[in-house]
Amino acid sequence: MFNKTLLAILVGSSLLLGCNSSDNDDPTLEPDTGSETPAPDTGVVNLTDLDTVYGYAAENGGTTGGSGENKVEVTVCTGEQMINAIKNKDPNRPLTIWVNGTITLQNAKDSRIDIKDVSDISIIGLGTQGEMAGIGFNIVRAENIIIRNLRIHHVRANLGAPGDGISMEGPVRNIWIDHNEIYNSLTVDDPALTEDQVKDYYDGLVDAKGDAQFITISFNKFHNSWKTSLVGSSDSDNFNRTLTYHHNHWYNVNSRLPLFRFGKGHIYNNFYDGALESGINSRMGAVIRIEHNHFADMKNPVMSLYSQEIGYWQLIDNIFENITWQESPNDGVVAGENAESTGELNVPYDYSANLIPVHNVKATVLSYAGVGVIDTPPSPGLCAAPAPAEPVDPGPAPVPIDPVEPPLSVDWGTYDGSLQPFAANSITLPDGSQSSFAPQQSGGAAEPNLFTANGDGTITFDSLANAADRSRAKLDNVAPADGVYPKFFTLLMGIKGNAGGNRILETEVALGDTAAVGASSRLKVVFRNDGNNSGVQLENADNGSSVTAGKGNEPDPLDMSQFRVYHFTIALTSPTTGNVALYVAGNNTPLVQLDGVTMRPASNNTDNYLQLGDAGGSSYLGDIDWVLWTDAGAYTPDMLKGLLPAGIGDISGYEVQP
Repeated sequence: MFNKTLLAILVGSSLLLGCNSSDNDDPTLEPDTGSETPAPDTGVVNLTDLDTVYGYAAENGGTTGGSGENKVEVTVCTGEQMINAIKNKDPNRPLTIWVNGTITLQNAKDSRIDIKDVSDISIIGLGTQGEMAGIGFNIVRAENIIIRNLRIHHVRANLGAPGDGISMEGPVRNIWIDHNEIYNSLTVDDPALTEDQVKDYYDGLVDAKGDAQFITISFNKFHNSWKTSLVGSSDSDNFNRTLTYHHNHWYNVNSRLPLFRFGKGHIYNNFYDGALESGINSRMGAVIRIEHNHFADMKNPVMSLYSQEIGYWQLIDNIFENITWQESPNDGVVAGENAESTGELNVPYDYSANLIPVHNVKATVLSYAGVGVIDTPPSPGLCAAPAPAEPVDPGPAPVPIDPVEPPLSVDWGTYDGSLQPFAANSITLPDGSQSSFAPQQSGGAAEPNLFTANGDGTITFDSLANAADRSRAKLDNVAPADGVYPKFFTLLMGIKGNAGGNRILETEVALGDTAAVGASSRLKVVFRNDGNNSGVQLENADNGSSVTAGKGNEPDPLDMSQFRVYHFTIALTSPTTGNVALYVAGNNTPLVQLDGVTMRPASNNTDNYLQLGDAGGSSYLGDIDWVLWTDAGAYTPDMLKGLLPAGIGDISGYEVQP
């Protein structure tokens, strides 16, 4: 856990910090004149310069986005226009995109707006016209990006995109997110959803993962969110992230304000107006300077909980008003009623011109945060009404699934782990022919091979050296693609986890059709051993919500460090609807049973593949003994006992029954 002696030293030394510290060890007592101390000024501070970047985004050469003498300016009304402007950007000229209407999934014809492998772009709403309704930004391998003056809201978590209002996945540099209003909803109008499914219906408002540096998030309104702002995707996402949050208004939220793992954060002049569970959560050695903020009507404004290691904070002249504090548990720290610093952070930039007195924070933030505050060019007029949508073929209706009869034998697709996956003839296909997995590319470059053959029939997958690395082994055409339903798939994997608190492996199965005209289905599985998040996660598999079996902080958790056989079945009644089950160790009672759910959509409608590895952003470490698959049926463990290939490896739970 953490070193309480070190913590005590840090706490003790921090008493010298903050606005109440003094260099005079023997101050002169002033006589009591009987006069009352005047109440502090709580009015609005007049801010005249809202276009200067302060904080970490002012470092590393500064953040200018699409400004410059030779800039290109484009005004867009649809997401398709925005996507095309980004794709066709001249790499030698800055680009400013003015948003003059509402961008939607429908007029984008995509699930997200990618700002990927580009630089020098500003995306700014005109007046109060700019809106992103149900679609967010995905910033990947990009630098010098500005997003301002936009309403971004109700971005679903299950549409083949990160699911955040703004997602930053490193390496990213010099990002300024300013004067936006970003929100979701704490409720979902679907009585069939459980509380956990409601919480997972949307994801974060602004998240930063991987190697994300020199970022400033300022003058935004963040509200109506369960998972508001995440910095670091897991306890193994170890990068020296640097982010500044200033003059933001956080209200009607649950937690993550932000949740900050590793790196350095500076949070000043924010107004926190109500949080159901918690506020700033500093974890995994992060150090956060928390300065001149006003916290009101909330629970646990500053804490370090739910990670393998604590984080630290420096508290400087904050207001805590009507706060509920919980006691610090044995495995974490809550700042508490007599909140004190536990660390120190000296930031490398000058922000004195932007720092206002704490008693003026509430009124000033309420006056200046959000859209319609900054000066923009006038709108050229309302966007034209969209053309009527053409009728869309709904595709085949769901068909009933008859009970699957136990097979007498199975023609398996087999990967036995004796060769690394990209080696020739590493796979035996169901027809008996040989093949191999194909390596993938990220950003036009070949991904590193992080699979190692151990010589004992097992493969180690290890991305601990660089969590940002993507490394995926992919086999195409693993199921029929003829559009005939029902369609079946059974996948068995012999997997051993790690004891170091890291994720283990990602696995995906996509079951699209060659002539698909609409969405198709994908099952994404994340094997995890990272603390309370450990277990087998079926990502967005239950009508858009994720399901985790054997979760670390729930009854009957799975010990994910141990070897076991994981068994998945998929039975599709249509391209997008079907049943999913998860079994472990040959037990015929499923740990997860999802019936008649809308599946997670594949990235491309025609995707049809099996994929192993890691999509980047977190550290993974695990051993693969073997992988088997068949499209002949959705077979339960009892149907397959005695039918696994001889000599493939440890098949505990699937031996021939007496």
